[in-house]
Amino acid sequence: MSRFVLLLTGTFLLMSESFSGAGLVSGFRIWHGPDRTRVVFDLTNDVPYEVSVSELPNQLNLDLPDLVLMTPLTFDRSVSGPIESIKTEQSESGGLRVVFGLNEELEYQVFMLAPREPYAFRLVVDLLAKIEPRPTVPLPEFESNAPYLVVIDPGHGGDDPGAIGASGKYEKKVALQISQRLAELINSQGKMRAVLTRTNDYYISLRDRVGFAMRERADVFLSIHADAAKRKGASGASVFILSEKGAGSELGKWLAQRENAADLAGGVKIGAHEPDLQKTLLDMGIDWKVKESRKLAGALLSQLGESGPLHSADVESAAFVVLKAVDIPAVLVETGFMTNPSEEKKLNDRLFQEKIAGALYRGLLAYCNTDVRCPNRGIQNQHYRVAEGDSLALISARMKVSVDALRRVNQLQSDRLVPGQVLTIP
Repeated sequence: MSRFVLLLTGTFLLMSESFSGAGLVSGFRIWHGPDRTRVVFDLTNDVPYEVSVSELPNQLNLDLPDLVLMTPLTFDRSVSGPIESIKTEQSESGGLRVVFGLNEELEYQVFMLAPREPYAFRLVVDLLAKIEPRPTVPLPEFESNAPYLVVIDPGHGGDDPGAIGASGKYEKKVALQISQRLAELINSQGKMRAVLTRTNDYYISLRDRVGFAMRERADVFLSIHADAAKRKGASGASVFILSEKGAGSELGKWLAQRENAADLAGGVKIGAHEPDLQKTLLDMGIDWKVKESRKLAGALLSQLGESGPLHSADVESAAFVVLKAVDIPAVLVETGFMTNPSEEKKLNDRLFQEKIAGALYRGLLAYCNTDVRCPNRGIQNQHYRVAEGDSLALISARMKVSVDALRRVNQLQSDRLVPGQVLTIP
């Protein structure tokens, strides 16, 4: 299923006539993800609503008695997932009915979200995709030569933008871009394999991010962020692991509170959480997990420090929910601070993103070479397999080596590279 966000180019207003609880709609958008299609109405205040299913097949009605549609609602069918049409009907009493025409019968959820920056009230209509039950099969035996699986979790997404920079850039986009570059690098080299918890701009709950890593039987879990700080001058990268006793710093405590509340911004319905999610700590092997997470974080931090400034030279710890319920080494990487204007600009630069991705790759490789679960561990010869679109400048940024050194060691007569070509990294 394709994944994308549709931002409607047409604007519209919903206005009250004579209702005391009436409000305005300031925005409208559709997010289409792997498990649901989400329609979001931005409202200036809380309003009553009713939902019903029409006798006509696959038609969902949303009644808003305190709102009036003042301009036509434009709709692009080519990028709408299961939604074939959205029509509006104005009642004589002044209420509005929004009619969703669907191409299949779907379960749905409709709920109101309280204000949370950067949004006011949001009325959410979730059309839930039909998930085929997975057949119960025995887990495969451990394969010593199986690719080392890295689950990369781009933070935020969809209605949760994460930190917003001074120029209006979103953390969710930076996190996804860096994650995609890292996954591309890992998958092009063969020793490890990478998968992403999200591959486009939609929201996944903290619970589902954790569940994805466990279903995939990941060897390590990396959550990628580019967050905010109270101090606008804060800069540099940090790496966090799970703390059982609370945050190791004020920044860690503040960041954990922000990230753990991401489900509220992302639009997870209150009550949809498992009650003990934030209390879940797997007792079995927790000492091993924390020890290995610290080793992994140290390897990543070392490489990040060689590629740019660090916010903290030590591995930090905080009670991030997304790190709690996985029984594997898990770290959260803050690649920088969107609230620092100069760092926001760098974080949105492709070459800088490649440098960050390269540092994380080298850190993962260093950790992999010490892990008994990693195939071909301990092999020190470093090679790079050229992929489509690679250039010497890009490889230089990723692998922290000069272009001249690449030319010299590989005896390159020109800068032209061929996909599949193997370069020695000095």
